[in-house]
Amino acid sequence: MTLKELYDYIDERIPFSAQESWDNSGLLVGDTGREIKKVLTALDISKAVIDEAQSLSADVIVSHHPIIFRPLKRIDTSESAAVPVARLIKADIAAICTHTPFDMSPLGMNKGLYELLREPLCLSESYEPLEDLGNGNMIGRIYDIDTILPMRGRDMAKALKGIFDVRASRSFEDKLIRRIAVSSGAGNSFVEAAFEKGCDALVTGDLKHDSYISAENMGIALFDCGHYGTECIFRDIMRDILKGTGLEVISSSAEKDPAACISLS
Repeated sequence: MTLKELYDYIDERIPFSAQESWDNSGLLVGDTGREIKKVLTALDISKAVIDEAQSLSADVIVSHHPIIFRPLKRIDTSESAAVPVARLIKADIAAICTHTPFDMSPLGMNKGLYELLREPLCLSESYEPLEDLGNGNMIGRIYDIDTILPMRGRDMAKALKGIFDVRASRSFEDKLIRRIAVSSGAGNSFVEAAFEKGCDALVTGDLKHDSYISAENMGIALFDCGHYGTECIFRDIMRDILKGTGLEVISSSAEKDPAACISLS
């Protein structure tokens, strides 16, 4: 299989044309005519992931986050932004990045988070979009808690702690939660939308101070499960999507949360 054929395989299932205007998804490094045999999937193309790809003799890394996000005006290997790109070129490793198309795809992050949270949070099978982008694409989903009694804030925090390394919550310990919004990555922009759509809680990552103030004023519970925590499922989801290519596909085991917390207890 060529690199172009791999790109087309992904594009057929998770169209790159759906990406947000500010995004930079697609084939970012590599020769489209090159024959490939081994793929490594990762959330980010970090130093550790590139080292892993080299040790595995992988031909291409398929990542969620783009290795080139802001424009590079020069490839100066003394500058941190250019170093990963230069390393990939030198090692002859290609990079395909799927970012916002994967976020909004029915096959991507939304589906993966539902499968992760469905049983511990007793989520309903039916859902509605948190932000509807049309053509079946959406950012985030809204679910009802499918139990006779609603879940309390503290109990939801404990359930999420068992799934993610929960960083923070404004959980209103005794708040009754019946309807929740779930969005991977950074969910600051969805606090008001979740409230307006009748949600009692928002499960997401990378929440800022002003989001907690807004949530307190609205009376909605927030659970910050981390950007990495809510999106590292990408590795295995993409690995499974790529099984149909006949290539050897490996999910990164070297990748760790770059913002890991130190336990002082």
